[in-house]
Amino acid sequence: MRIRFLSGILVLALALMALNAAPAALAQGGMMRTECKEDLTGKTITLHTFGDLSGPFAPITQPLAAGFADAIKYYNEKGGICGAKIALQQDDTAGRQEQTQSLYQRYRAFDPKPLMLLLYSSADAELLREQVAEDQIPVFLFAGSTIGLYGEKADKPGWIFAGIPLYTDQFGAFCRWLSKAWTTELGRSGKPKIGHLSWEGAFGRSTETPETTAYCAAQGVEVVGGEYFLPTATDVTAQINNLVKKGANVLFTTSLASGTALIARDLVTLGLEDEILLSGVNWVLDSSVGLLGQATLKPDGLPSTDNIYGILPYVWWDEQTEGIKLVQEQFTANQRPLTARGIAYLAGFGAVDTYIELITRTVNRVGFAKLSGAEVKKTFENFQYEALGGVFKYNFTETVRAQNQVRIGRLTYARGADGKPVVVEAGGRKLLVPVVVPVTKEFETAPDLKPGGADVVK
Repeated sequence: MRIRFLSGILVLALALMALNAAPAALAQGGMMRTECKEDLTGKTITLHTFGDLSGPFAPITQPLAAGFADAIKYYNEKGGICGAKIALQQDDTAGRQEQTQSLYQRYRAFDPKPLMLLLYSSADAELLREQVAEDQIPVFLFAGSTIGLYGEKADKPGWIFAGIPLYTDQFGAFCRWLSKAWTTELGRSGKPKIGHLSWEGAFGRSTETPETTAYCAAQGVEVVGGEYFLPTATDVTAQINNLVKKGANVLFTTSLASGTALIARDLVTLGLEDEILLSGVNWVLDSSVGLLGQATLKPDGLPSTDNIYGILPYVWWDEQTEGIKLVQEQFTANQRPLTARGIAYLAGFGAVDTYIELITRTVNRVGFAKLSGAEVKKTFENFQYEALGGVFKYNFTETVRAQNQVRIGRLTYARGADGKPVVVEAGGRKLLVPVVVPVTKEFETAPDLKPGGADVVK
């Protein structure tokens, strides 16, 4: 499939020069900002966040931190939150649960308490679920653990809200699409059979549940089982072979950057790159995967990570909306590298935009003097908002704790007008430029597959 990639975006992605055309003027903080009823000039409102910035999640979370910093700088220049300056309190857990707990103990003792925490990982959310409820500190995170959001029995919506769909729901949405696309769009024969191949841990194991297995079977997609590996693993050929022996012709991964690239590499090592379709949750459709995958080439000369399919629950860098243009402009202005051009940077920028809207609505309702985490949670529970003018679409209620709008996307590489992959130089290296292409154009509601969910097969 030929992909026309606008030269201005390509240049931006590499941070080599400015965009060809300046983006249209945006309202402060986005295109749909609620008007302030109270002037907070002279005050400071802090955004509190901690997560893994130096451990296994670092390839994703470091660009997230860059997105936070650039967004706060931009929005403060545009008036902050109703005139109040936004400050950032940020710490590194290095991926260690004991450090997460230690940092939370420090944060909960702040006076005043944080109005909200931004977290990065499913494991951290599960660890702190009961504690943040007790301390009345709402959490916003870009992870989709059922336990973290709804509890062990998935029947207690808590104080944690997710900016992406539950991973169970993402997997169900993929099965729903795969059953229709298997012989038509993908040109495959036989029946689709999926094997889970993911990182060990709460995140990696989140998609393999009785509910998702039954739902996929009802769609005509068989789930043959799962294999798991540590984020530090350097070879997963044994796990791939085990799943192939069980009949898998699709691998679905719930892992980040290096995990997905490792699977793609070992599929090439085994000569299975054409036989096995690699797919996964939203994190597989990311520039980090597309860059790491260039270390191994397929026989056709393209990177091992070309043509990975997955869930796309937001607008991507290569889609020209006003919100994307704003992010592109700030990305270039702050001279961010190609490695930061992915979902994490977008998520960081969008999270700050969302935080401004949450605090603005809460102050409008109760006044700055009564601003608290408990009041922010009340705002969250009736929060319909399109961050960055529609890049992220949120519809939280008293019972809904996760975003649920999805599309299917495909990771590939930019091509020029002649159809050949575009090669650029960055940091002394010649690279292909990863792009994410929406396969389904319109957003659809993901199935609700948490235990007891509306779409669980009875």
